[in-house]
Amino acid sequence: MPISVRHVEEALRQLGGEAQIGDILAKVLEIAPPPHSPNARNIIRGRLYQFSSQTTAYVEGTPDLFESVDGLEAKSGRWRLKGHPAAADDPDAVLEDTEAEIEAAEGRRRLRVHLSRERSRKLINAFKASLASFACEACGTDMGEAYGPLGEGYIEAHHRVPVASLKDGDKTKLSDLAALCPNCHRMIHRNDLMSVEDLAAHMRARRPSFAIAAEPGRGKWRHDPPAEGD
Repeated sequence: MPISVRHVEEALRQLGGEAQIGDILAKVLEIAPPPHSPNARNIIRGRLYQFSSQTTAYVEGTPDLFESVDGLEAKSGRWRLKGHPAAADDPDAVLEDTEAEIEAAEGRRRLRVHLSRERSRKLINAFKASLASFACEACGTDMGEAYGPLGEGYIEAHHRVPVASLKDGDKTKLSDLAALCPNCHRMIHRNDLMSVEDLAAHMRARRPSFAIAAEPGRGKWRHDPPAEGD
């Protein structure tokens, strides 16, 4: 079944009215009946553009449903539903704009109910116990080295296959997980669930001293060859 604008609209509602396009994709794949197009991400972007008056793809008279949170030029990939409470100013907030400071009332409790995919804590614990090193597979950062005792042994388990794409009964193996520091984990999810290897290559291009991601299934780090004189 083709991905419709209603699937995108419902995905954003379930995500609280505002989300990154990678999260919208994951949610749409939960909602829309299979089979799913391999170009699902581009289809979703097309629906966002088609029904947003911020874009040139918008046709006057069609529903104006979506808006880019940071503006299209920012290319942040974050979208929201127009008119959703999450996109409106909180009516209970008190905002004072003065030369001294800007203040806003926050902390109002709000109940949100949504479905979530189960994750196995037993599997995550087994994965972390199997690690010979707690260095991030994308950037090589060891939280223990960075923060001392505060970060000793800390690492996050990333599902190479998105949990949202799994069907009931699918199994996840240790080899399906990757060890990532919080920063790299967030960057992968912020950028349409890019691969660990792609992020590692990006980091290496920016700073050659970064380690490259471990080769899948081998568990060994690949490093730049030593420079002459090392």
